[in-house]
Amino acid sequence: MSNLNIFNPYTDQLISSEVILSKKEALGRLGDAYDLHKKNKNGLSKEFRIQILETFYELLKNNSKEVIELSVSEGGKPIKDTQFELERALEGVKLGIHSVRNINGEMIPMNLNAVSSKKLAFTTKSPIGVVFSISAFNHPINLTIHQIIPAVAAGCPVIYKPALSTPLVSKKIIKLLYEAGLPKEWCTHLICDNDTTAELAKSNLINYISFIGSSKVGWSIKQKMAPGVKIVLEHGGTAPVIVARDADLKKAVPQIANSGFYHAGQVCISAQKIYVHKAIIDSFTSQLNLQAQLKKIGNPLSEKTFIGPIISKSSLNRIDNWVQEAINEGATLICGGNKLQNNCYEPTVLLNPSQNSLVSKEEIFGPIICIYSFNENEEAIQLANNSPYIFQSAAYTNTLNEAFYFANKLSGASVIINSHPAFRVDWMPFGGQGLSGEGLGGIEYSVKDMLKQKLVIIQQE
Repeated sequence: MSNLNIFNPYTDQLISSEVILSKKEALGRLGDAYDLHKKNKNGLSKEFRIQILETFYELLKNNSKEVIELSVSEGGKPIKDTQFELERALEGVKLGIHSVRNINGEMIPMNLNAVSSKKLAFTTKSPIGVVFSISAFNHPINLTIHQIIPAVAAGCPVIYKPALSTPLVSKKIIKLLYEAGLPKEWCTHLICDNDTTAELAKSNLINYISFIGSSKVGWSIKQKMAPGVKIVLEHGGTAPVIVARDADLKKAVPQIANSGFYHAGQVCISAQKIYVHKAIIDSFTSQLNLQAQLKKIGNPLSEKTFIGPIISKSSLNRIDNWVQEAINEGATLICGGNKLQNNCYEPTVLLNPSQNSLVSKEEIFGPIICIYSFNENEEAIQLANNSPYIFQSAAYTNTLNEAFYFANKLSGASVIINSHPAFRVDWMPFGGQGLSGEGLGGIEYSVKDMLKQKLVIIQQE
């Protein structure tokens, strides 16, 4: 038996030491979940699911202070943003309750020809089976909600594997679910190493995999999973933004700065690559530079902090290496570009980095914004779309025709006009395309995805 030590990324202090389950123990938990579904094909009653989730909503609300502080401690997201994350989580629970009430089948028309004469047909919905949720570190409250609540709402046993850097919040949230009345066997908190996670993901006892994390790991899991397993992959992106010549910079610049530097850029839809018309690029760059200087860096427990720590020293060093490499390859450093104490990194703006630099090709996952100049809108479209990552993109313009042009031409699972690419509400469909993933998140969309359909046809005499 080995232990996992969880450290505060800002202070580097030990927060907790948790037991890492062995491969044998983890596979045993999966077997238990499979047997549970086999014995309860329809899951817990819908009435009981609603009762559990309604009680859980109140418990989460009443324990919000503890959950928020724990999340800030292990994940480093500034407390103001974590408070908002908790509000989103509560909204997610309400969406889960609503989803249970909307689980239904439909009547299929018959008696339309001789073959379908005197037949009655309808569909029913039932839980798909065991859900294996593999999560990321950056939003530990809301990701727990998004990867567990849909399974509870759909009636599926769920095994939740948190990121090893942030397992404590999900452990607390699952404990609250137990207090709300969810039998423990219906939701398992699984702390295990990456090899064990990969082994479980290959099992044919799993019916559904929800993965949030890196593209490399996600596609590897899909390649090795058992036939017939449904999977949803949510990876990252580079969130391209086009700023047209007529854009309102007073509106665009602060929004782009906030969405690029929020949570130290550790967000899968952080604004990273900004394409600015050549006629306004000097003004845009100077205004973005000013916005970067205004962002307070420091202790995530402070209400005044906007940028907290990077999750780990290895991630901090990688970000810095990419920035220095981009500068050496021709990028102009407008501001930032330095590692700070307490595992923080300066908000950084790079002008016209090489298209071959890693900051241009890959998701940075740090507080780095790259600016590129363009002359014609078509050039901007080609540059923005020249990426295998397709998630959320945005464009700023004051011309209606250009707004529709960008909406039509920009690649993206979501294209946002005159707002930043990090926009999200929890009832909208959310997911990547290309290397950014496949399938859709969003509480209600996930619930529907975790149900299987049966068609019943009755011959009437």
